[in-house]
Amino acid sequence: REFEKNHSINNLLYPYGEEIVSSPEYRWADLIHYHILHNGMVSLLDYPCLMNGKQSVWTIHDPWIVTGNCVHPLTCNKWQNGCGGCSRLDEIYFEMASDNTNFMWQQKKRILSQINPYVIVSCGFMERYLKESPITAHFSKIYTIPFGIDTEKYSLEKRTAEKKKMGVDIDKVVIGFRADNAPIKGNRYVYEALQQLNMGSKIELLCVGNGSIPSGIKEEYDITELGWVNDEREMISFYQACDIFLMPSLAESFGVMAIEAMAAGCIVISFQNTVLEEITNAPKCGIAVEYLSSDALAREIAYLVDNQAEISYRGKEGHIFVKDNYSFDTYVDRHIKLFEKILEEHQHEPNPHLRTKGPDQY
Repeated sequence: REFEKNHSINNLLYPYGEEIVSSPEYRWADLIHYHILHNGMVSLLDYPCLMNGKQSVWTIHDPWIVTGNCVHPLTCNKWQNGCGGCSRLDEIYFEMASDNTNFMWQQKKRILSQINPYVIVSCGFMERYLKESPITAHFSKIYTIPFGIDTEKYSLEKRTAEKKKMGVDIDKVVIGFRADNAPIKGNRYVYEALQQLNMGSKIELLCVGNGSIPSGIKEEYDITELGWVNDEREMISFYQACDIFLMPSLAESFGVMAIEAMAAGCIVISFQNTVLEEITNAPKCGIAVEYLSSDALAREIAYLVDNQAEISYRGKEGHIFVKDNYSFDTYVDRHIKLFEKILEEHQHEPNPHLRTKGPDQY
């Protein structure tokens, strides 16, 4: 890890891919399903061995695999032609001391050209990244399976009770958000919009997370800060006490908080041209406003505060949409069907790792 940091490379030197291939679990399996591999454990150089040795499914969670370094390219298009000349070497997860993004991009292109696994993405947004990247454009077996949540834990009937439980004013519009100091989460736009509105008599704020909130916001609005919440039940109570959930992330790979909020009956407001616009089924359920515009965010909040019937209508529509599209049972069933399809298609192919013993006999 220290060597990679000093030489501005990422996920090239780790030895655990070889450990996986030599394990009895790998040798015994008919199919392998990989999730996040770029986590400082598996070398990119081992991907061909891992994925060509067995029928392989790879869930790609974020765009890192198609860039020279960053997890989210945002408005930069250099990932489409080789990267280099990067202005974001301070990437939070993969910081580079010097610009080596073109080298990393070229390595990914060379290595991934050797594989064509079954790929799962959570949304059309991620699928477009893979199809438009020279690194992964040859991937021909891409399946979209959105993430799922336990929708049965959310109830519209409990919203008033949860508001009282949280101690918020049921006569005000409750706006929820995640307080986070990371710029990519877009809290700056939340605070700018709220300062413009000056609607402390009509709005109450409820937030989770450890981000710092400007003193001007605390002076203008009644706000309850729950801090970092680990308990699932408390998180559901938080969502159900909110009327509007602000999620102006500059980029997300999916956005599970958005579907959790919708399941609880909240309207989710996000930015256009992000995955959240797709995930929240905007404009029917969620609302997506102009990218990086606190003015647009403020206008939408003001409109909803003065049109609370729409809050109720969109909240119900979002709840139904989540139950129909993002249930955990549906998520699991879609995986099972894909696994069965793959095994059926390749049932007559020889296993490159002949199995003569059960996994408990190795």
